[in-house]
Amino acid sequence: LLVWEWKSETYVLKQQGHFYDMACIAYAGDGQYVATGGDDAKLKVWNALTGYCFITFTEHTSAVTAVHFTKGSQVVLSASLDGTVRAYDLVRYRNFRIFTSPTPVQFNSLAVDPSGEIVCAGCQDTFEIYMWSMQTGKLLDVLSGHEGPISGLAFRPDGLSLASSSWDKTVRVWDVFDRSKIVERLEHNNEVLAIAYRPDGKELCAATLDGQIHFWDVLKAAPTGSIEGRRDIAGGRKAQDKRTAANNSSGKCFNSLCYSADGTAVLGGGNSKYVCLYDRRSGILLRKFQVSKNQSLDG
Repeated sequence: LLVWEWKSETYVLKQQGHFYDMACIAYAGDGQYVATGGDDAKLKVWNALTGYCFITFTEHTSAVTAVHFTKGSQVVLSASLDGTVRAYDLVRYRNFRIFTSPTPVQFNSLAVDPSGEIVCAGCQDTFEIYMWSMQTGKLLDVLSGHEGPISGLAFRPDGLSLASSSWDKTVRVWDVFDRSKIVERLEHNNEVLAIAYRPDGKELCAATLDGQIHFWDVLKAAPTGSIEGRRDIAGGRKAQDKRTAANNSSGKCFNSLCYSADGTAVLGGGNSKYVCLYDRRSGILLRKFQVSKNQSLDG
């Protein structure tokens, strides 16, 4: 969208979305800003009230796979398949830190501790988690042990431990400051696609490829329940699909999870037109939000 001023023959407003698919999104802590990363290697920051994009960062050279705001919403970070994690200052609108690995890797997940001092990114080719200092930009540690691509990272709200999910069917809980402690392994029956901590830090939920959400007691490392969401999130049939919607397995799992602020409800979304809200205690589907109202076959 371009708004031109005809006398001076210059435009006074330019609004442009992502050129290709949007890959990731994050809300600022105060709810004022929304950051989006796309396959066009751009990071855009939007004003949540007006809906306008007020800054576009184009420093990445490959698809942006994860975005994250720090606690004070002064800094936004992005991870990319180009092998860099970049930190942007939202006061001066500049890229002030570039975090890289010793060997080229592709980052697809990102987490920042509550203090904003430690930045972690998981990669999809070497199955390792890299940890940097925000102040110095130096690599602090490399967490290895996963046997499949890292699909998600989450810091506990107190910042003492980091949880990572992977396609190797495990969730691992790492002690960030004391590496001598044993890494806790939470075994699943299917590949784990997303994880989230409850705001009080006592519970962890994980979404698996079979469409289930599993809940774990963090202190005891014991399962506390699960929700079967496969039928709830199943979407429609695309125009090019050879199989019917009932027989198609794609899109029947959650790849994004979030707890409500009080921890009583869980919100899950995936490659489907539905977003599901569940009550944590009973496991009942409270609400099903439909993202698209498109009536065409591939809506």
